[in-house]
Amino acid sequence: MRSAKAYAHETGTERSRDRSPTPENNRSKGPVTKKSAQTISSSEDESEIISDYEPMDLDDKMEDPENSGGEKGKARNKSVISTMSSLVSTHLRVIGLRSCGTVFEKPGTELALKKGTMPGLWTDFCLTNKVHNAVKHVRTVMQEAFPSSTIPMTPLCHEYHPADHEEFWLANLPSFPAGYRSTQPVFIVDRILQLPQRTRNDLIQEYFDQDEQAQQEAKDHPDNTDCLARIYLGERESDKQKSDFYDSLRNFPLRLNMIKDLKVDVSELAAEMAIGLAIMHWQAQVDGMDVEFVLGSSTTWDRERAAGYDDDDEEPEHTVESIKFKHREVHLWMLDFDKATKINLTKHDVKTKLAPAFLGNDPYYPRPQVDEELWDEFCSAYLKASEIILRGKAVNQRVMGLPQRFLDEALRVLREHENWNEEENIVFAE
Repeated sequence: MRSAKAYAHETGTERSRDRSPTPENNRSKGPVTKKSAQTISSSEDESEIISDYEPMDLDDKMEDPENSGGEKGKARNKSVISTMSSLVSTHLRVIGLRSCGTVFEKPGTELALKKGTMPGLWTDFCLTNKVHNAVKHVRTVMQEAFPSSTIPMTPLCHEYHPADHEEFWLANLPSFPAGYRSTQPVFIVDRILQLPQRTRNDLIQEYFDQDEQAQQEAKDHPDNTDCLARIYLGERESDKQKSDFYDSLRNFPLRLNMIKDLKVDVSELAAEMAIGLAIMHWQAQVDGMDVEFVLGSSTTWDRERAAGYDDDDEEPEHTVESIKFKHREVHLWMLDFDKATKINLTKHDVKTKLAPAFLGNDPYYPRPQVDEELWDEFCSAYLKASEIILRGKAVNQRVMGLPQRFLDEALRVLREHENWNEEENIVFAE
């Protein structure tokens, strides 16, 4: 019998997984009692950058790489002193290790830097902004259709700098920690801020070693301030997991039973996740392979944001610049698109891209064999959101039927492999 992961492999869509040093199951043994994409001078301070920030449709501004003449070509190819000359004026701190790179924070700001390898980093930059722009485009109509829900967010990627952007690296390489000073591609992105301190303390109190000294050490450990919670609606803790305690809040896995124990509204989370997935699929037309859904805090509402550059088809990797700041609230976020791909609105892509990406991911989405009622609620919200998006695109009836076809295909494979044990069938990239 094939596993769901084997199904993803057979359709040719399985990507290597993120097995970072901050894994999903981070328990230890023990008891539990933007300014537009133009050059910004390094002499400008942050207040000037904020006041000058204007939206720009970059899809209309960027030219074909084979035709780099004219004003567009001059703007793209001219020498740049990056905004980062002023932003990266103090030392950066590592806050996460992702599948295609390392994430750094700039202390005292609401920005992060992601530095890694090609082609994943450029894909992540462009597709993150594609989904960000899609959310921005349909947010109002989604909020009207789901008045009790909060529409998921995707970070805005502000700037991208290739490994060979010499002026950028001469100015900024010393700000990176020792051991991270190679010149690799990097982009600047909204930082998904950590969950509030009270929430972090509650998680430590509930799921960490109950020894008083161990509890205090966990609360004081600087790495535990970098707390984002992965929302696993498709998995409950095993007996073994329940008998262990956690030792890190980074990428903290909140499984279904834990979410219910904490009195969080799982139905609302399922609806919000479904809305996010529908926007990703039908507005952004991105398959969502290996994306994450996490709870974190936000810096600003992106109805106030400019659109982000996402034109990966029309341009090779190159410098992209912009910047912006503001205030905060707690939110469900979608992130990490380095393994995702764009889709066409066809039956073929539903079967070979959307379904495998859904089934091959970590257990973010509800599963009928885990909680059938929650699965039904998720499907209902997904179909409603998808219909709104596709009617707005004025597609034909064939395309209108694709969201149901996607759910049918996912359910077919889930039913076929309902006795499959993921822990016994983990697939690592070679």
